[in-house]
Amino acid sequence: MAHFNFFILLLTMSFLFWSVLNGQDVQPEPDDPEVQREKHAEFFAARKACALEFLVPYANTILFNTTGKLLDENDRTSMCYFRCFFEKAGLMDNFKLNVELVRKYMWPATGDSIEHCESQAMDETNACVRAYAITQCIMMRALTDARNKPMV
Repeated sequence: MAHFNFFILLLTMSFLFWSVLNGQDVQPEPDDPEVQREKHAEFFAARKACALEFLVPYANTILFNTTGKLLDENDRTSMCYFRCFFEKAGLMDNFKLNVELVRKYMWPATGDSIEHCESQAMDETNACVRAYAITQCIMMRALTDARNKPMV
């Protein structure tokens, strides 16, 4: 039995090593259902708090989640809402994405997606505009690159 367990461990490690060498990302293990419920409750609370703070209609969020765009691409109030949500939800801090949370709850961010999206609008001085550029990049990648990949 010990030889079998060692073989399984060796096989698993070989697969992980091969995946890294071949540029494939290994997705994080999904959280157990209770943790998922708690995390979704935190996301909901963040969405509500930010919507109240910026008075952004939920329709703006739905539009963004389905198209990756705002009705008015110059709407800084909505941009601040998305910054607020990503920060309160723990998905982004100081323009750096929380890779584990993004991969578990948003999209399976493969390849250079995280680095690419974090690099958006680096010269932008307005924090809401910069955060929106990052979140828009995430959403566009989720809508296009990861469309057929299973979500955790």
